[in-house]
Amino acid sequence: MPTRMLNRALVYIGIFGLVFQLTAMLYVWWHQLSVQGFWLVLLAPLLCIASGLIPALQLQQEPDEH
Repeated sequence: MPTRMLNRALVYIGIFGLVFQLTAMLYVWWHQLSVQGFWLVLLAPLLCIASGLIPALQLQQEPDEH
């Protein structure tokens, strides 16, 4: 888990977004509604998580842990 506040916030926001989108997907499935391209909405939360975890995408560089 990142130590910088902004990177950690991006990870938390991404996890919240994934949970929200999966809950919405369950609702759509339960009510047998048809939504095309629904998997594309998972890109935004996954990008938030990637921006917080992958060093090349981080907005605040993490300190070296030597």
